Amino acid sequence: MSELSETLKSDYEIADELDESVDFIFELTNFNKEIKFNILNFIDEKNSKGVIISSSLCITPLEQSVNCKFPERLVGAGLYPTFSKVKGIELSETTYTSAENSAKAKSLFEKTGKEVFFVKGRTGLISMRIISLIINEAYLVLQEGTSDRKDIDTAMKLGTNYPFGPIEWSERIGIELIYHILKAMFEEFGDDRYRITPLEKKLISKV
Repeated sequence: MSELSETLKSDYEIADELDESVDFIFELTNFNKEIKFNILNFIDEKNSKGVIISSSLCITPLEQSVNCKFPERLVGAGLYPTFSKVKGIELSETTYTSAENSAKAKSLFEKTGKEVFFVKGRTGLISMRIISLIINEAYLVLQEGTSDRKDIDTAMKLGTNYPFGPIEWSERIGIELIYHILKAMFEEFGDDRYRITPLEKKLISKV
């Protein structure tokens, strides 16, 4: 995520390789568990002290922590494409996360001008959980033929003062990520409101 480097480089030196001198390590895999857990294991081999700030929209911080050698250093985060454009960042601790490492993660983002919110480590966290539901409903409206994509976006921007319409939002964030957030929420909660619209599934098959 190049925008993450852009966000941090004014306050921090970006390391060329991972070793014990690195203070913060970002793990940005959102929905492939095998890849994420392999990367976390690789991090454990190369660095035993740095704070791991791990994207936790589809895989909960707790599930990640139990696959880490040093779970006290993992802090979940709501990281997604375009996150740098918003004013806040959601972080999530687990029962293993140390207070010191939570404070370090909080301070890191505050130095970049972000307001930090600590939330419970449920799938989707808060903002992306809600946004994903809005996007899912918008695709259902589009699928039904109730309106076209342009009018759906316009109606939501004018009616709610959202910065983007839901279809536009899905394209900025990435429809594949939205799909996997909804899929993970449906698997965790078993609630029909998280059931993915057929149109989204069709779009994902083309990705």
